[in-house]
Amino acid sequence: MVQVGVLLDRAPEELGEWLTDAAAFDAAGADALWIDSVADLDMCAVTAALAVVTFRARLVVTLDAPARTLDTIRRLSRDRLTLQLDGDWEHVPVPEGRAAWRAACTDATERGVTGLVVPADPRLVDLLRNPDDPEERHDLHLAQG
Repeated sequence: MVQVGVLLDRAPEELGEWLTDAAAFDAAGADALWIDSVADLDMCAVTAALAVVTFRARLVVTLDAPARTLDTIRRLSRDRLTLQLDGDWEHVPVPEGRAAWRAACTDATERGVTGLVVPADPRLVDLLRNPDDPEERHDLHLAQG
């Protein structure tokens, strides 16, 4: 099965919300969280904060930092800090729905792609949490009277 990476927003308006969103993708089952340079922020500090609020996903980031700083972030992340991922990862757009997501994953698997990197989007959290749910969720409809 293909792995899923989430490309986090490059310019978060509110850093606390950005960290909360990252934690949600992590809890939903993302295999990796990709961090591009965040405008006007110290990437080492941002990565360290991300390491503390997440628990399972690899943290994929490019950092130019002293060995001591990298070691500290590695320890905070419980060895999830990844400066370069092995394998073939493809960047894809956010899928339009569950059927498109399944098709993208199947296609990637058949081509031997290691993982798909998808921009952070609320729809992706649901796809990660409930990959096999049917398209129409009548149990989620609210009664209107």
